[in-house]
Amino acid sequence: MNRDESTIKNLLVKAIDLHIHSKPDLVPRKADDITLAKEAAAVGMSAIMIKCHHGDTAARAALANIHAQGIRVYGGIALNMAVGGLNPSAVETSLRFGGKAIWMPTLDAANHRRKTGQIGGIRIVNDRGGLKPEIHSILNLIKEHNAILATGHLSLEEIHPLLLTARQKGIEKLVVTHPEFWISALSIADQKELLPLQVTFERCFYASTLDKEQQTPFEKTVEWIKVLGHESTVLSSDLGQKHNISPIEGLKTMLAIAIKSGLTEQQIKRMLHTNPNNLLN
Repeated sequence: MNRDESTIKNLLVKAIDLHIHSKPDLVPRKADDITLAKEAAAVGMSAIMIKCHHGDTAARAALANIHAQGIRVYGGIALNMAVGGLNPSAVETSLRFGGKAIWMPTLDAANHRRKTGQIGGIRIVNDRGGLKPEIHSILNLIKEHNAILATGHLSLEEIHPLLLTARQKGIEKLVVTHPEFWISALSIADQKELLPLQVTFERCFYASTLDKEQQTPFEKTVEWIKVLGHESTVLSSDLGQKHNISPIEGLKTMLAIAIKSGLTEQQIKRMLHTNPNNLLN
């Protein structure tokens, strides 16, 4: 084992991946919740978050915790059509099941549909640019349960008022989901504009590098991290797709690039251990 391999092995101990896709799903996935949890536990990781575009994963996470020892599994809900869209009742149910993350619409977001040549979709703002009443109800629930608010696949025009209002309501855990993803397409200038809201940028290996529509070298993402600060960053795999490498292998590859690109072990630990742990706690 060379020096970098040894470093990566040590960095994975107590690591947390806040963005993993698993079975069961309507999209082909590499492994089920319990298998992924056991694989993560085998390399010493402390927690994973399972995500599904078509349903709530909080109850699934609770079941996985029974069968996977030495690791915590967390879940949440993505507010797509399958759960009724901007549905406060679904959000409350997920949170009561122990859900930790509320993702704004992803595949059914109007922004996602427009970028992928579809019509319709969910917008969180009205024609005047103000947040819809349901969003205020959802934000109040997130505040009450001290959960994570993640921006999903929204446009910048929706993200900014959402995060501003969330901060005004006292919500502490604000995550900008894979800003470099071609669907989100937030420039470095856009991200600098959001930084004063004390947000956390989630840098996802799949969304920033492996997605077939993008293929952006992760080295570029590292440069953005250096500009915006590792203090405001979490590293996630966003993997689990059947045709891709596993989430664990994705993290290893991501970390190898991060090290070669000049990030220190302490900086990586902050992004892979401390920051995600603070979001979950």
